[in-house]
Amino acid sequence: MRVSAIAAAILATAVTATSIEKRSGCTATSYSQIAGTKSCSAIVIQGPFTVPANQKIDLTGLKTGSTVKIVGTITFAKGNLNKDNFLVTIGGTNINVDATKGIFNGNGPLYWDGKGGNSGVNKPKFVRLTKMSGSLTGLTILGSPVHTFSINGCKGLTLSGVTIDNRGPKYALGHNTDGFDISSSSDVTITGAKVYNNDDCVAINSGTNIKFTNNYCSGGHGISIGSIKAGAIVDGVTVSSCTVADSDNAVRIKAYPNATGGKVNNVTYSDITLSNIAKYGIVIEQDYTNDGPTGKPGAAAPITNVNLNNIHGTMAKKGLSVYVLCA
Repeated sequence: MRVSAIAAAILATAVTATSIEKRSGCTATSYSQIAGTKSCSAIVIQGPFTVPANQKIDLTGLKTGSTVKIVGTITFAKGNLNKDNFLVTIGGTNINVDATKGIFNGNGPLYWDGKGGNSGVNKPKFVRLTKMSGSLTGLTILGSPVHTFSINGCKGLTLSGVTIDNRGPKYALGHNTDGFDISSSSDVTITGAKVYNNDDCVAINSGTNIKFTNNYCSGGHGISIGSIKAGAIVDGVTVSSCTVADSDNAVRIKAYPNATGGKVNNVTYSDITLSNIAKYGIVIEQDYTNDGPTGKPGAAAPITNVNLNNIHGTMAKKGLSVYVLCA
C-alpha cells in the first residue's frame, strides 16, 4: 500500500511537471520567447514587455486551429524600419486571437512628422493579417506609426471590438494612420470597432463580400472604397449602422482615372450617422491620385450598383453634403 501510494505520488508529480513545462513553453512574457511559442496550439503573449527597436513579432505559419491570447501592454520601441515592414504579422487557418485585455503601443508620436508614409522619417506599418481565417477580438492599438491594420489575402476573417486610438500628443501630425486597409480578401467582417485616426477609417482596395458594421470612426477621411488602381476589383461591400464624426469625409468611393481593369460594384451604405463632417458627406470620384484629385475623371474603373440608404447627420459650415465627379 505504501509503495503503491509513493509510486502514484511520483507519477502525479511527473505529469504535473510536464503539464507546467508545456504551458510555460507556450507562454511568452518577453519578446525573445515569442518565436518559441509558434509550435503550440494555445499561445499566450503576456505583457508588459517591450519589443526592441527594429524587431518584429512574427506569428505566421501557426498550427491550424491555434488560439492566441494577448494580455497586457506590448510596447514597440522606436526604430527606423520603413513602410515596407510590419511590426506584427499574423497568419494561418482558423486562427482565433483573443486580445480583449491586450494593448499594442506603437509609439506613433515619436514617428509622426506630418508626412505620413510618403516621406519624412521611416515609419513601419503596424499589424498585418495575411492569408488568415478565423477571428481577432478586442485588441487595442495605441500610436500607429503609419497604416494600422493591413488585411491581405484573407478569407473568412472576423475582427470584432478592436480599438485604434491615435489621439494625444502630435495627433494632427499622424498622417496615413489608416484604420483598416483591405486588399485581395473575401468574406471579411469588421464589427464593433472604434477608430480615432487621421486617414481612412477603412479603405477597401480590393476584395469581395466585405462587411463593415456597427463601427465608430473619428478624425479621419471616412469609410472608403479605394483608392481603386489598375486591376483592383471591389465587388460586394456592406457598410451599415456606423457613425463617422469629426472627419473630412463620411461615405467615400475613390478611383484613379487611369485604373484600367479596376471596378467597384455592388456596394451598399445604410444607416450611417454623420457628425461634424468637414468636407463631404458623400463623395464619389474617378479623379483620385495620391497627390490629390485632379478634377479630370476617367472611366477606366467603372463604379456601378452603389446603394446609399439613410445617410444622415451634420456637416461643418463649409462642408458639402454630396459631391460626385465621374466620367
